Amino acid sequence: GTMLTRTVRRPAQHVRQFGSLLNMFQTSKMPRVPLSEGMVDVPAKAATSIVPTDAPAITTLPSGLRVVTCDDKSPVASVGVFVEAGQRFEDEYTQGSSLALERMILGPTQNHSALAMNRAVAGLGTGVSASASKELISYGAEVLRTDVPAMLQIFGEAICNPVINQWDVDAAKKMLSEQAEERQYLVDEVSMSDMAHSTAYVNTPLAFPSAPTTNAIEMISAEGVSAFMNAFYTAPNTVVAAVGVEHDEVVEAVDKYFGSLGGEKMSPMAAKYQGGEIQMPGYGSDGMAHVALSFESVNWTDDSLAAVSVLQMMMGGGGSFSAGGPGKGMYTRLYEQVLNKYGFVQSAMCSQVVYSDTGLFTLYGISFPQYANQLVAILVEQANKMAGPVNATELSRAKNLLKSYISMHLESRYGLSDDMGRAVIAYNQVKSAQELCAQVDAVTAKDVQEIAKKMLSTKLSVTALGDVSGLPSRDDVARQITEK
Repeated sequence: GTMLTRTVRRPAQHVRQFGSLLNMFQTSKMPRVPLSEGMVDVPAKAATSIVPTDAPAITTLPSGLRVVTCDDKSPVASVGVFVEAGQRFEDEYTQGSSLALERMILGPTQNHSALAMNRAVAGLGTGVSASASKELISYGAEVLRTDVPAMLQIFGEAICNPVINQWDVDAAKKMLSEQAEERQYLVDEVSMSDMAHSTAYVNTPLAFPSAPTTNAIEMISAEGVSAFMNAFYTAPNTVVAAVGVEHDEVVEAVDKYFGSLGGEKMSPMAAKYQGGEIQMPGYGSDGMAHVALSFESVNWTDDSLAAVSVLQMMMGGGGSFSAGGPGKGMYTRLYEQVLNKYGFVQSAMCSQVVYSDTGLFTLYGISFPQYANQLVAILVEQANKMAGPVNATELSRAKNLLKSYISMHLESRYGLSDDMGRAVIAYNQVKSAQELCAQVDAVTAKDVQEIAKKMLSTKLSVTALGDVSGLPSRDDVARQITEK
C-alpha cells in the first residue's frame, strides 16, 4: 500500500527542544488506527507459549543426589542447589551455622582461593545468591545456557570441598551483628514469626530464630559450621535444579563435580507443636501493640494443603494504608471485616508456614496500645469465623488469587527452578501449574471449614509484643475459641 506520510507542526523556536517529541504526538495528522486491526501485509505470527516446552525430568544419581531440570529453550538458564539443612537441623553446638553459611557463599575451597572462586563467577557475568530458612539452604545463579556446566563446577567446589576458616566465620558474624543491631528493637513480620515459632515449638530447633539475634551470633564457631556442613550436606539431602538447559548435560556435570559428595539421608528432629504464650510488654520501639494468634497447620504432604492455602487467601489482609488495585486482596476478610471497620487497627494479616512434618497458621494484628484488648477480641472473632459459613463469591475470589500467585511464580525462570527444587525435596516429583491449579479448583467450602475446625482444635499460641500490658492470658483467650 502507499506509505503514510506524517505532517508535523514545528514547535515555535522559543519552545525548548525536548517538548517537540510531545508535540509531535499531540498534533499528529496520522489517521487513528484501532489497535485491534491487523498489521498491513504482515502474516500473523503463531502464538508462542511461555509454558516450558518440556516436562521436568528427574534423575537420582547412585549417591542419592537428585537432579531436576526443565528446558524452556531459553538462552539464559537458572541453576539452583537445594540442601535439606537449615535452622531446624542445628543443635546447641552448631546453632547459627545456617545464618553464617548464607553469608559465606563463595569462600575458599580445598582447590581454589576465595578470590579465584569469585573471579570465576564474575567471569560468567553473574552473581550467586544464597538463602537459609528453617529446613532449606539454597544457592542460585542465572547464567548463559552454555555456561551451566561451569557454574555447576563452581557450586560443586563450594558445596563439596569448602574450607571453613575462623576469619571467614568472623567476617560473617560481623555482618550478622550489624544486622542484629539494626533489628534490635524492630517488631515486624520476621520478628513476630520468630517469636510465634518460639511460642509454638518451645525448646526445639524450630524455635531457633531465622533473623540473627545477638545471642545466636555469639554461639557461631568455625568448628560448629564445619560440623554442620559435614553432617547435613550429604548427597541424599541435595537436589540440583536447572531451567533452560538439557537434562543430560546437567546430570553429566553434577556427576562430575558433585561426585565426592556421599553420606546418608539426614532428617531433623521431629517437630513437636506445643502451643503456649509469649508476652513481652515494652519490647519494640514503635509504641504499638502487636498480637499474633497461631494454630498448628498442615505439612507439605497433607491432603488439606490446598484448602489451608485457599483459607489463607480468603483471610488475606495487609496494612491500613494500601494503594488498592485489582489482585491486592482488598476484598479479603481481614480488609472488609477488620481494617475497613476498625480505624485503630493498623495492620491485620494472615500467614502460614509449611514444613515437612508440621505447619503454623497465624493471624497477626497491630493496633494502638489502648485498643490491644479489642485487637485480641477481633482476632479471636476472625479465627472463630474461619470455621463458619463461606460464601461462594469469597471462595472463588480466594481460589483465583491463589491460582494467579502460583502461575505468576512459575512464570519466572528463577521461580520455576526454585519450585522444582522444593517439590523434589517435598514430593520427589514436580507438579505443573495446571496440576496445582486443578487442586485449588477442587477445594470446596466444606474443605475450608473442616481444616479451619481442625486447626482451631490445636492448642492456641499467643504472641504479644510491644505496648501490650494488661492483655488477657492465653488460657482466657483460648476459652473464647469455639473448638476448644
